[in-house]
Amino acid sequence: MKRIFKSAFVIYLFSVSVTGYAADVPVTSLTKSCKPLVDKSLRISQPPITGMPAGVHKRITRAQLLMAEDNYAEGIEVLKKLEASTNSNFIKATVNIQLAYAYAQSAKQIESFPFFKKALDLGEKTLPHLTVQSLRENVAGLMYTINEKDTAAKLLEDWLAKSNTEKASVLYLLSVIYQDPDVSKLKESVCPAYFAAKVETNPKKSFFQLLLSVHWQLKDMEGTADILKKMVEYFPEEDSFWRQLSQIYTQLDKGKESLAVMEMFYLRGKFSTETDYKFLSSLFSYEEVPFRSAQILEEGINKGIVKPEAKNWRIVAQNYHVSNQLDKAINAYGEAAEKSSDGKSYLKQAELYSDKEKWGLAIKSFDRALSKGDLDDVGFAYLRKGIALISQGRCDVAFNVLTQASKYKKHRKQSMQWTNYGKDRQKNKRC
Repeated sequence: MKRIFKSAFVIYLFSVSVTGYAADVPVTSLTKSCKPLVDKSLRISQPPITGMPAGVHKRITRAQLLMAEDNYAEGIEVLKKLEASTNSNFIKATVNIQLAYAYAQSAKQIESFPFFKKALDLGEKTLPHLTVQSLRENVAGLMYTINEKDTAAKLLEDWLAKSNTEKASVLYLLSVIYQDPDVSKLKESVCPAYFAAKVETNPKKSFFQLLLSVHWQLKDMEGTADILKKMVEYFPEEDSFWRQLSQIYTQLDKGKESLAVMEMFYLRGKFSTETDYKFLSSLFSYEEVPFRSAQILEEGINKGIVKPEAKNWRIVAQNYHVSNQLDKAINAYGEAAEKSSDGKSYLKQAELYSDKEKWGLAIKSFDRALSKGDLDDVGFAYLRKGIALISQGRCDVAFNVLTQASKYKKHRKQSMQWTNYGKDRQKNKRC
C-alpha cells in the first residue's frame, strides 16, 4: 500500500493559536514577574505572493510519488536537480523543505537539518510568514527528538522574536526544553509554561502539569498548591490531582485545607487505595476528630482495601477509645488482638471491659493477654485482673493473682492494698 508522503504544502496549513488569554492560571511568586514573550506591536512584513510554475509543481509531485513508494534516493535526486536548475529563492526554499522532510522521514534526521536551515534562510523573504514560523516550530521539535536541544531552543526563541502572537505549542515546547537537564534553564522555563497554559482556549492538562512541575522543582510550595487547586477545578476526574493537593497542604502545615480536599475526594466516591483511607484517617486524627478517623479506617478495612492487620485495627480502636465509643473500641481491640503476636491489644480490651464493669469478659481478656505474653508491664495485667476478680466477688482466686502482681515492685503496694480490701470483703461476706 502506498504511504502518503508529507507534502511541504501541508505545513502551510498550520495555524497560530488565539492570542487572547483563555485559561485562568494562578499568579505565583514565580510567575508574577512574567512579561509576554512576544512583541504584540511587532509589524509582520509579508513577501509578494509568488506562484508555483506548473513544470516545477509537476517535478515536485513526481519526487513525492517516488518517496511515497519508499524510493527516497531517486526522489531526493529529482529534488536536488530541480534546486540546481532554478534561480528562484521561493522555489529553492520550497524544494529544500521537501528535501529536509525526505531525509527526516528516511531516518536521516541529522542530515535533514542543513536543508531545513537553508529553507528557513531562503524562506524569510520569499515564503509566507506563517509558513516560515510553522517550519521553525517543526524543525525545533525534530531537533529536540534527536537531542539537538540547544538548536531546538534557539529556533523557538527565534519564533517568539519574530511573532506578534503567542502560540501555546511553541511556548510549551520551549519550557520543556528549558526544563531538560541537558539544557538546565529551570527558572527560564517558568514564563513559557505560564503563558502556554494561559493561551490555550480550553485548559489543557499537560500544560498545567508542566507549570506544576517547574514550581515543584523550584520548591515553590505555595505556588504548587495554587496550581493544583486550579487543576482540581479544571480536571476533577483526575484522582491524582486531589491527592497531590491534599499532600501539599499537609507539607504547608495547612491541615484543615488538606482535610477538606481529601474529604471532598472521599465524598466523590473516589477512594480506591489503602493510602487514601489511611491518609484521610490520619488527617481526621490530626485535626482531633478521632471518631471520624476510626470510622474511615474501619470502612477501608471492611471494604477489603485496607489490610486487616493488627496495627490498623489498633489505630481504629485507639481512636474509638479517645472518642469514648467504648463498645466499638472493645471490638476493634479484639480484632487487633486476634491478628497480633502479643497480648497488648487483649490487655487494652480487658481494661475497657473493666471500665464498663463487665468483669467476666474483662477476666477472659486479661487471661488471653497474659497467655499471649510480650506485655510491656506484666505486673499491671496481674493487678488489674486481681481487681476484676475481687469486684466479681472471687476473692480467693484474686489473692493468688495479686500475689503474682506483688512480685513486681511498682505494683507491690497496690497489690497489698487490694488484697487487704478483698479480705475485708470476705469478713463482711461480700466475697
